Amino acid sequence: MPELNGAEPRRPEPPVISAVVLADLTDVTAAEVHDGDQREAERYEAGDFAGADLEFTSFTACAFHRSDLDGARLRGAHFAEVTMTELDVAELTAPRSSWRSVQVSGSRIGAAELYESHWRSVEIIGSKLGYLNARTSVWQDVIFRDCVIDELDLGSATISRLAFERCEIKTLDLARARCTDLDLRGAQLQTIKGLGGLAGAWISDHQLTELAPLLAAHLKIDIG
Repeated sequence: MPELNGAEPRRPEPPVISAVVLADLTDVTAAEVHDGDQREAERYEAGDFAGADLEFTSFTACAFHRSDLDGARLRGAHFAEVTMTELDVAELTAPRSSWRSVQVSGSRIGAAELYESHWRSVEIIGSKLGYLNARTSVWQDVIFRDCVIDELDLGSATISRLAFERCEIKTLDLARARCTDLDLRGAQLQTIKGLGGLAGAWISDHQLTELAPLLAAHLKIDIG
């Protein structure tokens, strides 16, 4: 609907997602992968990486399918043009990691320690996440589709073009976050912490009504 001055109403810039296209992959076992390796064009089918030391390992054009990453140490790991499908991980530990053109789908992750990580062109689809710790991370062009997230911690993060479609977020922490084009309209929200971090975010009329008591308390507005 045009604005009264004739200008088109502003809309949030949507995430720009690059499709991940993988071909000619080599099947490799988890035992062949070591910390600091630079792996390329490989498929890990039901790979057992549980508890493995994979710090600063680089994965380019690789596919993880039903792989066990529970407890793997992935600090500083680099993922580029990677797909992760049907993961079932109790604890994903990858702080200070880098994710570029990554798609995670059909997965269940209990606790994901991804603080100080860098994400660009990342798509999370049809997945269940218990606790996602992305504090002080830098996210650009990220989208969640058909996901359930118990707690998403974006405290002190820098966010640009992050969107949610048909998602449920029980607790969202935006304390001291810096957001540009954060589109929350496709998320069912229960609790938001750090309401000041909503600056630069987009919410629906319905969400505004539901958040009104929290916003009033945050701004110390008395309603009577």
